Amino acid sequence: MDINMWEKQEVVRLLKGAPGTQYQEADDANKAIIRDWVRSLLQRQPITVTFVKADGTDRQMRCTLNSDFIPTRLETKNNFVAFSRAASVDGLDIVSKPAKPKKEPDEHSLRVFDLEKNEWRSFRFDRLKKVTAELNFN
Repeated sequence: MDINMWEKQEVVRLLKGAPGTQYQEADDANKAIIRDWVRSLLQRQPITVTFVKADGTDRQMRCTLNSDFIPTRLETKNNFVAFSRAASVDGLDIVSKPAKPKKEPDEHSLRVFDLEKNEWRSFRFDRLKKVTAELNFN
């Protein structure tokens, strides 16, 4: 399904008054509560989120914001090591790529660390379908 089809379906859903996701139907205060709840889960442990991608397909992503699960340096697909800041190895200075300009934070999307792709990704709360977290009482 392409993005145009998904957008058309969303317009039809809204025109018919059909219910959407809990986030889509919430008022601003409840949207903030949902965003804070998801962030708090992500800061504690890895969770799985299911959402609709921009192209209209569903995606499951195991992700986190807990620094215990996020590597400090990442190996890229070509086995180059990406550093978050300048570093020195054997006396040679290694400087990371210039930082991309920061986008204005969007309260309706969240940047998370994808544990399967080992990269930073994001999802939109209004396209979030399911959050799966494992509870451990030990």
